[in-house]
Amino acid sequence: MKFFANMFEAWFKRKFDTKCKLNINLTLMRIEIIKRRRNAMQKFLRGDIAELLRLGHDSEAYRRVGRLYLDQNRTLCYDFVGKYCTLISDQLTVMNEQSECPDECKEAVSSLIYAAARFGDLPELRKLRTLFSKRYENSFKYFVNKEVSSC
Repeated sequence: MKFFANMFEAWFKRKFDTKCKLNINLTLMRIEIIKRRRNAMQKFLRGDIAELLRLGHDSEAYRRVGRLYLDQNRTLCYDFVGKYCTLISDQLTVMNEQSECPDECKEAVSSLIYAAARFGDLPELRKLRTLFSKRYENSFKYFVNKEVSSC
């Protein structure tokens, strides 16, 4: 009976690469939407800063410049996450064939695992973190990109 249960599970259970591909594509779509919204907000914020400087409200303008800087930094972090997702998507066939994570993917996988806890607006990253943690265990903390860890 257990044999048939395992066969059934093997036939109907999604494979690692299929689950990853789905979650990566959803993450990339969500990142594009978020970046468009953030870029529009940054455009308005730049206009507000210029207007405040023109009116002589320097302290408020400097406060908003700080906010703009943080927003731009966060947008760059979304770019990193998108690039890592693309890299993993390109390497999924290799990752699916090997039991160990390929060397060229270690930084990307570990950075996405790390970013999953910091980007609440990307729920698919949590699913990817679960997939990677199950497949490769938790041996990636030394490979996290310093740019992503500063987000």
